Amino acid sequence: MSNPMTAAELVAQLKKWNIPFKEVKEWRTHNRAGHGAWGPLNGFIWHHTGADTSDPSGYAAGTLYNGLSTLPGPLCHIGLAPDGTAYLVGWGRANHAGGGDPVVLQHVINEDYSGILKPHKGNSDGVDGNARFYGMEIMYSGSHGMTASQYSMALKISAAILDFHDWSAKSVIAHGEWSDDKWDPGYAHGKMMDMNAVRNDIADVLEKGPKASTPVVDTPDKKTASYKEVWETDAATPPKGHETKENPTWWPMSLLKYACEKLDEISARLDALEKKVP
Repeated sequence: MSNPMTAAELVAQLKKWNIPFKEVKEWRTHNRAGHGAWGPLNGFIWHHTGADTSDPSGYAAGTLYNGLSTLPGPLCHIGLAPDGTAYLVGWGRANHAGGGDPVVLQHVINEDYSGILKPHKGNSDGVDGNARFYGMEIMYSGSHGMTASQYSMALKISAAILDFHDWSAKSVIAHGEWSDDKWDPGYAHGKMMDMNAVRNDIADVLEKGPKASTPVVDTPDKKTASYKEVWETDAATPPKGHETKENPTWWPMSLLKYACEKLDEISARLDALEKKVP
């Protein structure tokens, strides 16, 4: 049980753990003050937004910051984009956790459980989770897995918070472990991630520490035979005057080679001209 971090302390932790972040509007003072308590805090809840987005900046500054007609914002403290950028949306009480199981809360406080937590209360009959948890909305539908960058940074954001409060990975739970009417964060429709495995990954990141923490960027698939097939496909008409019986159409590789050779020729001619100019 701890007092909440200040906004400045959160920023310092993100920097310490090498987590890329962007600040949304007046996030440091944007909260639901006057609508309930915030603190003492006991843990960190992962959510999914329930929708994929191609505009994470707009989504963070819009929906997550402002909220919905039925649920005023902020809807979280941190919004996590597909590329792994953390958007700081609000600080203080936020509408993210809602009601949840008091038995789950006690397990999180004591950090005395194993496996997956199974709540028996939900938003309508549970205790106030907005007072007791930090919240992160991961920007994806939940009907498929999050990106590699999202997952990597979700682990590091969790570690940064745990590091500050000296909590263990058992202080990080899923929304679906807090409330019996939720299933986020998901990996397929209606199916919550294996949070026991998630907590093991968080514990590993926390143990390695921030110096071992480097941003992960999504990388393209490894080269396979299909790459060779693409580059060696006769797919283009050759430059006029350069048709040959052996190669009536040009591979993309041939075009690239031809362009580079022509650039070299032009460069050599320019060099020769410069030498002739007095």
